[in-house]
Amino acid sequence: MSAGMTNEETIEIGARIESDGHYATVMFVGPVPPTSGIWIGVEWDDPSRGKHDGCYEGVRYFSTEHSTAGSFLRLKKCNRGVPFMTALVEKYGRVEDENELVRPEEMFVLGTNKKTHVELVGAQKVNMEQSQFCKLKEVSLNGMHVNGAGNMGDIARNLPNIRELQLSNSLISTWSQIIEIVSQMPLLKQLDVSLNRLQLPNVEDSRKNVCVPVEILYANRLNVDWQDVNKFIVLFKSLLEFHICYNRITYLENCSVYIENLTLLNLEGNPIHEWRNVLCLADLKHLETLILNETDLGEIVFPDGNYPTVHFPKLVSLSLSNNRISEWSSVNELNKLQSLTVLRFHRNPLVEKAGGSLEARQVIIAKMSRIKMLNRMEVSAGERRGAELDYIKLYGLEWKAAGGGTDPTKLSSSFMDAHPRYVELIKKLGSAEDSEMKKIESSALKNSLIRVKFKNPLLGDSPDLEKKLPLTMTIQKLKALIQRMFKLPDQGIIRLSYVSQKMIGPEIDLDNNMRDLSYYSVEDGDTICVHC
Repeated sequence: MSAGMTNEETIEIGARIESDGHYATVMFVGPVPPTSGIWIGVEWDDPSRGKHDGCYEGVRYFSTEHSTAGSFLRLKKCNRGVPFMTALVEKYGRVEDENELVRPEEMFVLGTNKKTHVELVGAQKVNMEQSQFCKLKEVSLNGMHVNGAGNMGDIARNLPNIRELQLSNSLISTWSQIIEIVSQMPLLKQLDVSLNRLQLPNVEDSRKNVCVPVEILYANRLNVDWQDVNKFIVLFKSLLEFHICYNRITYLENCSVYIENLTLLNLEGNPIHEWRNVLCLADLKHLETLILNETDLGEIVFPDGNYPTVHFPKLVSLSLSNNRISEWSSVNELNKLQSLTVLRFHRNPLVEKAGGSLEARQVIIAKMSRIKMLNRMEVSAGERRGAELDYIKLYGLEWKAAGGGTDPTKLSSSFMDAHPRYVELIKKLGSAEDSEMKKIESSALKNSLIRVKFKNPLLGDSPDLEKKLPLTMTIQKLKALIQRMFKLPDQGIIRLSYVSQKMIGPEIDLDNNMRDLSYYSVEDGDTICVHC
């Protein structure tokens, strides 16, 4: 406490405060000449909020990470938060006045040029149940400005059955305060402490034999790196799922023993950059789900050269959307993962390089023998067969040029490196006839699009859907698209035909899955009829 401040006004260095909706950490408490009184020097979470880096009129009072993250505030502008139980009572406590439960002026449904007021039935009953704290199993105090546990034992007495706790965007300043809260919840399984700035536990805290039974931890946007993670993860010895998104994690060396039992790890939004950093996690023997969306990954290589690879032996689901992956060699490498059946691969340069999401989907399916779910859509047996047949035809001429037409045992190594499953596919489905082999078209032709309408009885009186399609799209791929559009259970029930806008006559059946739209002379403005 600084000189000139009363006990009621005390505020500690390192405390968290909120002011006008913005959050900051207290870095300095004291006078700032030539002004009178006590000033609170803070570092804003949002660096654009401040005016300096802690240096004022040539005097350094504190330091900030960013040059504009610092400000001086008066104490009255600092919201220092409330203890846990105070926030709980404010949100879940019983409200005697029914009018306080629901504000009629806020309960309405917007219609055409009018508001229709509605009545919320059962609000009092819900309030009664929530206000019986001992029955609560899930508590969310996000943004409620919780600053600590309060009186020790209050939480344990009032909340004996809590399984899930959300404490994101609080004014808690240390991991020790987090432990003081959750150690009073013996049944707690899921904890969310995202959007906080927490001082790392000291050695003494780490050595305490604290029993925190949390199995699922959300620690997103804490502004931490992997070294920091290793310091606080020791407090959680039972973790199975760990979400540590949008932090400063680049390197992943020296994984703590306390994550060795993880089944799910979510690293989305961290600047990992290199696949070799991801390989530091490869010894996690129980890891089944790994989320690496938006991590700036550009290439995937398993250095062991084995098929299947020894890395990530239990990995079933992998998310790689919003990265820089641009070469098919990375997809070939993913096929080495012995347990991988679920893949998310949206918005990578490779998708556009393939001609679009549907074209990329078909090639990925052909290259990865075990994929059963791709971009949240099931890969049916029919879709896999169609994708693999199309792949055989698409690269048939290249296969022949590499020696496949004369002696399949003497294929060039460059072809085998680019298409490691090709020989396997030929053994499974047979080689393509010369007339079926396709010349790889230029991107200009491949990207030529036509606009068509879709007519389907499932739409009822709704307007026909319109969509742009490449003329090179096969009927098999078109059925896969329609299955997703109309949420149909199986491609096998879909029969397609089309009606020309230029010629009056019967519908023309699109009856060969391997032919493309240009073969049937489908043109811009035509209507595709969907029969189920």
